[in-house]
Amino acid sequence: MSQHVFISYRHETLEHARAVRRLGELLRQAKIPVVLDQFYLDEHPGGPDFGWAKWCIDCAKESHCVLIIGSEGWFGAYDKIAAPGVGLGAAAEADVIRQWLFEQKNDNTRIRIAILDNIVPQKVPLELRGWQLFRPFDNDDQLNQLIRWVADCLDLTNLEPPTVSWPKSADYRPNLADRINEWPAVVDLLAGRSRERILLFEGPVSGLGKSALVREAKEYAKTLDIPVVHVDLKGGGLDVAGIMGQFDLDLAQHLRNFSQEGANKTHLLRKDLRALRHPILVILDSYEDVARNRAVSDWLNLQLFTEVETALGLAVIVAGQEVPDYKSAGWRNLARHLALKPITEIEHWEPWVDRHYPDFRQKRADLSTVLMYARGIPLVVSNVCEVISKS
Repeated sequence: MSQHVFISYRHETLEHARAVRRLGELLRQAKIPVVLDQFYLDEHPGGPDFGWAKWCIDCAKESHCVLIIGSEGWFGAYDKIAAPGVGLGAAAEADVIRQWLFEQKNDNTRIRIAILDNIVPQKVPLELRGWQLFRPFDNDDQLNQLIRWVADCLDLTNLEPPTVSWPKSADYRPNLADRINEWPAVVDLLAGRSRERILLFEGPVSGLGKSALVREAKEYAKTLDIPVVHVDLKGGGLDVAGIMGQFDLDLAQHLRNFSQEGANKTHLLRKDLRALRHPILVILDSYEDVARNRAVSDWLNLQLFTEVETALGLAVIVAGQEVPDYKSAGWRNLARHLALKPITEIEHWEPWVDRHYPDFRQKRADLSTVLMYARGIPLVVSNVCEVISKS
């Protein structure tokens, strides 16, 4: 048998195919030889000369290790309940796997299942439920466990797991009046607890606290010893070269190939980001000022943000009156959109006012009136409290 892991999956959606490729890339980063149809097409654009049917069957039959990507489509092919003419490659592979398990009397040393989405265990065919199910995108432990199993199966040593060591959350009190959804999202992001590693903070008008949120996130990252590259896009003057220059300025010691070769090659930046085994935070502020600049916005959307899939140490915060259109992006499942709104509840402002303006109550100022006048816009509230305090 061939000493590699063959990834068997059903072509269902582009999103599913991207997730499969992402897992294949992560296994490759761990120095594991991987056979995947997408990788084969990269090297042989015309496909196999002997046809895909034989390629699928040979891979399922001759690979020393087989990883099934569990999905309703693949399980449907295994159970022979898929529509005729659909998922033929997965069906051929499933037939080989079923027959091999039968002949081995279920003494299974070479086949396991990985789940990449939220499919429930009950969807797994009954005869396949007896073995370990891996969920490599849920957390680093699951990915490491899968890598260890594949390595043992292929008798590989001295692997380099692609997982990242994230710091524990620190006791940090942000200088924010509220943001009961936004701040916990930052904390989870920088602790590696969130599957979504792109946070989009959108505030359609000025004064909603985007800058304060970004500033506090940057300070919090520093307390965790997480390197930060802060790209201020205000004014729209930065081009792609300027953005890469900021990466070089802030992160040169962590992006050595990129920086040593002139800090102007995107592929070297992406390569270094993938090699990171500790987190970094990228902050892109005032995104609205480059949203209409196709050269910059396309580079961010098609080059940088997509890298979050395979650069497991990359965390990104984008803030602005406008944020990227994530709903149709290939990285949408890795993004969390948080719309900033005015803070109108008095109980959320009282602790902040007491901390910053302890004489506010002594002056008999009415906070509810301030909030009504300011319409809950943080910048206006802060300015009014400042005036009252100095009067």
